[in-house]
Amino acid sequence: MSYRTILVHLNDSRRARQLLWHAAEIARTFEARLLGLHVSPPLHGCIVDPDYPHMPLEALKFSRDEEADQLRAIFDEMTDSERFCSTFRSITAERSAPAPIVLARARAADLVITSQADSEWPLSALLDCSDRLVVESGRPVLIVPNVNERPVLPKTAIVAWNQSREATRAMFEALPLLKGARTVELLILQEPATDGLGDIETDQATLPASAIAEALAAHGIKLTVTTLTAPRISAGEQICARASEQNADLIVMGAYGHSRLREFVFGGATHHVLANMMVPTLFSH
Repeated sequence: MSYRTILVHLNDSRRARQLLWHAAEIARTFEARLLGLHVSPPLHGCIVDPDYPHMPLEALKFSRDEEADQLRAIFDEMTDSERFCSTFRSITAERSAPAPIVLARARAADLVITSQADSEWPLSALLDCSDRLVVESGRPVLIVPNVNERPVLPKTAIVAWNQSREATRAMFEALPLLKGARTVELLILQEPATDGLGDIETDQATLPASAIAEALAAHGIKLTVTTLTAPRISAGEQICARASEQNADLIVMGAYGHSRLREFVFGGATHHVLANMMVPTLFSH
């Protein structure tokens, strides 16, 4: 398994170099095709999209053409001397917000790379769509934090595991990156036991860490295992804290095992990591 087509979503020239530093290194390592995508909001009128009702575009103090040209120049500067194939595409949305166009293009990629949303950027609600890419693209999404630069190819990785479908997909979709790491820790997140499940049923329905270690060993990956028992509300804090303790370069985790609304209201792991990440994180839903 490898990444053959990588899409990097470029929506902000301030963050473009850091994002392309990661994307180019991964494309170089896997001899992949790198696609740079920039999607601008419509030039006139209002966006027709339920997530952004009646937003007057004239109110946006944003030079679309200038930003697109700047992103293209940065992309060309950082890829022209590379041997891998690279293409930059700039699209102007006709009536919708940019996110649906980004999502559509992302579905043809093996890996999507994007920036962490910047809550202090006035255009973040319109142009940042990392959470939607994670949930709606159907592809693994590597989100690069806005602070704390880390090595692109991880030396130390943490795989957060809670027996879920999402965590399973993330673990196996991260295999190309995990193979190059010196240390991979399987961080098992256990919820407190609930009433109504006997020990036998619980044991039979739980995949042991040894089975995961055996599966990844077949790909040349050796694991260490750490088990934490905590309520779901603190799982995100546990993941971030463990990554800091281990000086990890990569977190791998499933995203939104519950609905995004429930995660937001109850402080779920995905919501916490998206807001507080300090290292690149590969999400899968």
